[in-house]
Amino acid sequence: MNWKTIGFDKNKKYFLDAIKNGNLSHAYIFCGPDGIGKKLFAYDLFSFINQREPEGDPDFKLLTPRLEDDETKIYIEDVRNLKSYLSLKSYRGPYKFVVINDADRLVPEAANAFLKILEEPSLFTVIILVSSQPKLILPTVLSRCEKVQFLPPEEKTINKETAKAVAEFISIARQGITERMQYAEKLFADKNYQNLVIGLIHTIRSRENPNHKVLKNLLKLNSLLSRPQFNHRLALENFLINL
Repeated sequence: MNWKTIGFDKNKKYFLDAIKNGNLSHAYIFCGPDGIGKKLFAYDLFSFINQREPEGDPDFKLLTPRLEDDETKIYIEDVRNLKSYLSLKSYRGPYKFVVINDADRLVPEAANAFLKILEEPSLFTVIILVSSQPKLILPTVLSRCEKVQFLPPEEKTINKETAKAVAEFISIARQGITERMQYAEKLFADKNYQNLVIGLIHTIRSRENPNHKVLKNLLKLNSLLSRPQFNHRLALENFLINL
C-alpha cells in the first residue's frame, strides 16, 4: 500500500494485520497533537480497504465543524443527518467510512445522539473519531471506541521525497512574493501539498527552538486543506504571502 501518511509504522502494521485477519473494529478514536496526520491516516485506511480515493465517494462521510458558516461545534442536526446516512446501504462497498474530525467539538446533545449510533453499529461500517483533546469527549462515547494513539514522529522518519520538499520550501520562504506565488502554483499542481504541510509541521516541531508563529499558521493551513469545500490554492497562496 502507498501510504500518504508519514511515519506511524506501528499503527500501519496494526491496521494492516486487522484488515488481513478481518478484525476491524466498528469505531476508533484517533488521538494525538493537531496537524500530525490522524485524519490523513483515516483517509489512507479507506483507500486501502475500498481501493479508491475517499474524496467525493458516496461511501465516505466527513463530519466536521462547519467553519465556512463560522461554526465551531458539531450539532445534533449533524448527527441526525449522519444517522440517516448510515441507514442507507453502501454504494460500492465493501465498507462505509465516517470520519468525525475534531470530535471533541460535539455538543452534549450531539454526543448523546451519537452514542446511540455507537450502541447499534451498522455492518461493514467504520467510524473514526479524530481529536487532539479526547478528554473533552463524552466518556461513554470514548468507552465504545478503540483508542489509537498518534505520537509525533522524529524528523528522521520523514521520507526522502518529503525531506527534499521541506528543504525547497524553506529556501522559497526566504524569497520574494513573486517566487512564493509561483511556488504556490507549483504546489497546487503537484496535488501532494498536504503531505508537505504535515512534513513541515513535523520538522518544525522536532527543532529545539521551533518558530511558534509559523507552526500555528501551518496548523491552520493544514486544517483548511483538510476541507474539500475550501479553495486550497488560495489557502496556500495566503499562507506563503504571510510568511
